Amino acid sequence: MGNKAQIGGGLIGLMFLGLAVFEFLSGDSWVVWAILGFLFGGFGAACRLLKGRDRS
Repeated sequence: MGNKAQIGGGLIGLMFLGLAVFEFLSGDSWVVWAILGFLFGGFGAACRLLKGRDRS
């Protein structure tokens, strides 16, 4: 059950990070979205997504 919560939090964090990038490109305030993405685990989820899962 904890794994599902970790995945869900990471997905929400990734959504916030995506919104931060969109707001940055459109010239609006983006810092709050980036902070929320960090707090919800978006950076960790992005690293897991880019590196792949550890199969050991």
